[in-house]
Amino acid sequence: MKFPSSIKQVVAVLGVAYAATLPLAAGAVVIDGIDVGTGGNFHFDVATIMEQKVGGGIVTAVGDQLEGVGQVTQIYDGANLVWQNGQNGRELTFKFSGYTATSISPSHITFNGGTVNFYSDNSPDASFGTAAGFTDGNLWMQLVGVNFLDLATGLNSTLVSDGTLLGSSISGTGIGLLSVTGAGLADSFYNTNSQVALGTGNVADWEINSSFNNTPSPFAYGTHGTTNISQNAVPEPASLLLVGLGLLGLAGTVRGRKS
Repeated sequence: MKFPSSIKQVVAVLGVAYAATLPLAAGAVVIDGIDVGTGGNFHFDVATIMEQKVGGGIVTAVGDQLEGVGQVTQIYDGANLVWQNGQNGRELTFKFSGYTATSISPSHITFNGGTVNFYSDNSPDASFGTAAGFTDGNLWMQLVGVNFLDLATGLNSTLVSDGTLLGSSISGTGIGLLSVTGAGLADSFYNTNSQVALGTGNVADWEINSSFNNTPSPFAYGTHGTTNISQNAVPEPASLLLVGLGLLGLAGTVRGRKS
């Protein structure tokens, strides 16, 4: 996907190739039933995500907050597919909230704040039709937004969206930075400080990229799309995680962008 030059300058988009399914490598780490490989560049790809402004609708004004849910579908370690939804009888879902709009234009929205909680459980029941089943199970990973400089507005932001963001038909892309808090089961594994934010010097563990739209769908929230997060994870080299992150919110307040 293409990102506006202003966003490209904020965080370098990692180029990750989606490879075919390969057997899990020996010595891979398993955290609460979720295989994460041996470390490296991890990339979560949100195959299905949805979001909205808190209370419903899309983000249209400064102060509006974005929320959403998602489901991880696959996790890649480099070119190796090490986990996919349902493997080991586990489900990995997430919920994001607290992204507050700080500036809004028809084509650009900035956000501050943001928390993303991932949950692993052995009873796959997440439903995009009802928005239920995304927060049950064990807290697998907890992330908070990290400020970087948005060159388009000069504002420090944790999430930025670009596209057609206001009106009856919206679509766009989002990019943001996140760091683990230490509260989740997998947080220590992903505490790499491998991303350095432009303009602030802040360090982060994850970079998020997303795309979204509000075309008619059976989703409980009007805005939906895909999201992936990547990092240079622990000790090892390239590793990538493909997830179905409902981080649509990352998609630039997907709702904000979409809403």
